[in-house]
Amino acid sequence: MRETDGEKARARERNLRWMEALWEGTSTTAREEEQKEEVLGVFRDLVRESRSGRVVREYVPWQPLW
Repeated sequence: MRETDGEKARARERNLRWMEALWEGTSTTAREEEQKEEVLGVFRDLVRESRSGRVVREYVPWQPLW
């Protein structure tokens, strides 16, 4: 039994879509990892600041001098 040209074309298209989906999943995962590292970096900086032993001043809203 031989596949017709139409069946071959559909099978090829399915394979290409499958490979494209795998590629998108891989690149999306890499982007998400980069974003996660950026967010974790911000939190690490906040922890470092909180442990630095600085005195926290009370917030005084800015008031014009006139």
